[in-house]
Amino acid sequence: MTVKQQLIAEIERIDNAVMLAQLYEVMQLLTQTANTPVNSVVSAYAGCLDDESALQMSATVAAEFGNIEGEW
Repeated sequence: MTVKQQLIAEIERIDNAVMLAQLYEVMQLLTQTANTPVNSVVSAYAGCLDDESALQMSATVAAEFGNIEGEW
């Protein structure tokens, strides 16, 4: 018996309507989370900078954080 079949069999044994509703809500959360890319929050900002602004930002980051100070 596959895991999917085992889950279905367990669900079919539940007679409590409240428990089934709670299980349904949990499944909705799990499927939404599984379908949401991990980087979706960051991806929402993709393309929000024009090329000139992006180049300025890259240059600033490189100038400010591109060098290691002290001994390593």
